[in-house]
Amino acid sequence: MRIRKITLTPFHLKLRATLATAAGPIEQRDGVLVRLQLTAALEGYGEATPIAGFGMETLRECWQALIALAPQLVGEDVRDLDVLLDGIEVAAAAAPAARAALDAALHDAAARAASRSVAGWLAARGPLRVRAPVPVNALLSARSPAWLAGEAARAVAAGFATLKLKVAMGTLAEDVGRVAAVRSAVDGRARLRLDANAGWKEEQAMAALERLVCFGLELIEQPVDAHDLPALARIRAASPVRIAADESAAGVARAERVIALRAADVICMKPAALGGIRSALRLAARARRAGIDAFVTTALDGAVARAAALQLAALLPPPVPACGLATGVLLADDLAAGTEPHAGCLALPGGPGLGIEPDPAALSRLASGPSLEFVEGGT
Repeated sequence: MRIRKITLTPFHLKLRATLATAAGPIEQRDGVLVRLQLTAALEGYGEATPIAGFGMETLRECWQALIALAPQLVGEDVRDLDVLLDGIEVAAAAAPAARAALDAALHDAAARAASRSVAGWLAARGPLRVRAPVPVNALLSARSPAWLAGEAARAVAAGFATLKLKVAMGTLAEDVGRVAAVRSAVDGRARLRLDANAGWKEEQAMAALERLVCFGLELIEQPVDAHDLPALARIRAASPVRIAADESAAGVARAERVIALRAADVICMKPAALGGIRSALRLAARARRAGIDAFVTTALDGAVARAAALQLAALLPPPVPACGLATGVLLADDLAAGTEPHAGCLALPGGPGLGIEPDPAALSRLASGPSLEFVEGGT
């Protein structure tokens, strides 16, 4: 059960179309695939795809952290998972995306060795239950009200019960028009959540809530600056709509401050910003004790990171808002064929571990540089 070799491969994933957010447009995702090899037939995979402005390290910092950690892990036994993760947390405290990739790869390898899914393996070790399939939301990406209406109608026809719409990219009047178009198109057949990506000032956020509350919103993610927790807490106390912390909860310490200040009703957990499955599960438990819900979202990750996020989401106790895991459709190409939503839900893959393996042909096509290998006795 010792790690014989670790391979790091940089890659890039282009989006089908530019995704507009209040934090800026996103056109491409760049990351690192981590492969742990125990035997010729037993491996574990993880993915680090950090994104600027969401509490994660830069890609360069992520790469450097992985290069520093890989030789320390070669030769270690994956059965000592908690000890290894403790060491990774200390050694790479400022690199949560790198930690999340190693966390996923270690969980993947350990669960594969036991012929269990990651969720099933973790549930067998502690007071957790696997709840699947996992409800997911559809992310609407069109800009014009007319196109949004069509996109929303197609999502509902495909079985999605929760729709998510980016706002705070233009004027409030434009947002009202776009939200109205979506609400009219789905006619009460789906929940609607908004994501401001910290695009409003406090006064703007309150004005927006007053104008938008009539549309029966499920929640609004991150209405104000991620670092202004007092403003977020004031908005949450006065808001007629549930407030979710996303960028404000990017990092365990920041998320714990949100909980302590009761600055949100819901925590959006991105495993890449929290350091992986283990730390996210611990955070979800602390939030639940404080009466705060939590759900899982991706950072527009590739298939491997989405698979890890799905395993995490399947372990959250109900009630859980629909998770933001149906984002693979936004990518023009991917590392593997990920799980596709059915009737607005994602089922856990049938295989052991994460239930997914990168496609060698896809990895060759998407690699953005040479791989680095770390083996027992040298690099």
